[in-house]
Amino acid sequence: MNTIKDQIASENQSITQSMVNLIVEQANEAINLVWKRDTSSTRIACEDVLTDLQPMAKLICEHADFDIYAQIKKVLDELHLGAELLHKLEV
Repeated sequence: MNTIKDQIASENQSITQSMVNLIVEQANEAINLVWKRDTSSTRIACEDVLTDLQPMAKLICEHADFDIYAQIKKVLDELHLGAELLHKLEV
């Protein structure tokens, strides 16, 4: 029989995984937009999305074993170098 503590831990893992999936999905949509139309406005929009996602990713990385924050920082650096260098995020 599962204890209440085990059930809560399982729910927390599920919520964390859902949040990571949402962050990855949003970031990859922004990256796809830059790939489709590489203009200064799409790069700025992508940078805004990634910058907005950073605090959530950092919080998740502090409490769970995900490297999503490092991936976002890498994509932000790549964004300044060119659209063809951008890599999608992975869970």
